[in-house]
Amino acid sequence: MGPRRRLIATAIVVALGAAAATACKRKVEDKKTVDAPPDHLAPGEIVEGKERAFGLPLPRASRVAARFAASVHVTSTVTPEQLANFVRARVKDGTVTQGTTSTRLENVIPRDDQAKRLTIEVRPVRGGNGDRSELFVRDATPPPFDPTLTVEQRWQKAGITPEGKLLDPQHLE
Repeated sequence: MGPRRRLIATAIVVALGAAAATACKRKVEDKKTVDAPPDHLAPGEIVEGKERAFGLPLPRASRVAARFAASVHVTSTVTPEQLANFVRARVKDGTVTQGTTSTRLENVIPRDDQAKRLTIEVRPVRGGNGDRSELFVRDATPPPFDPTLTVEQRWQKAGITPEGKLLDPQHLE
């Protein structure tokens, strides 16, 4: 076999290899177009995190600064407007009061816990640690009504007399 025939045979093998490689790539690309497109966030949309405050999902870009029995304080790196919109999308009912520096949502019901009533306040942060807003969530759910109690027993359970005086002045709460 002469050098010319070897050159032609090598060229044919290279051409077939290139054609096979591009054919495989086309199949992979065709498969990608059949799959659903990846989920994309809308401009300004905030992703929910794993943390919750009384049934209210908190944004991923936030951190629980303090958690108490009846309230939660959250700081976030998103703007107060974005945080307020995030909260509004996850609650229903209640009243929304939008002020010059804060947004207050009163007696709202979280989407994930219909039995709760919350008071929520969103404010800008006045600090330089990277946080841009803070969120205060207070559980305003009224205690369950017990119809078996008498009026005197209800006053006593509240810790006051029917005249409005404390039963035990040493115990203020």
